[in-house]
Amino acid sequence: MEHIQKMEEEAEGITDAQRAQIYEFARGTSKETLEEVCPALLRLALESEKGVLKNQLGNVIFHLQKTERIETVIGLQKLIDAALIVAPEELYKILESADEEAQELAKKVKGVL
Repeated sequence: MEHIQKMEEEAEGITDAQRAQIYEFARGTSKETLEEVCPALLRLALESEKGVLKNQLGNVIFHLQKTERIETVIGLQKLIDAALIVAPEELYKILESADEEAQELAKKVKGVL
């Protein structure tokens, strides 16, 4: 339980430098991985116990979904950002249960935080 709380605190206090690193890691993600993990991360963001992201990040995610661009690199970057805020433990579960590329991304994200 302490581990989850620590991860949530880290995610809410993520620095711009950490965010930039995470975004860079996501940049080279294949289309297949995007198609696999983005829908799950979107569900995670929408169904979070912390409620809907009622901020600029939430608006960006809504716009990407509305324009059918959620399964893009930018979509993945924003969804990871949102998942780190609302449910970091679930983010790692989703990435670690997906393909090898997503598992590697999970390791890199953990390494940054």
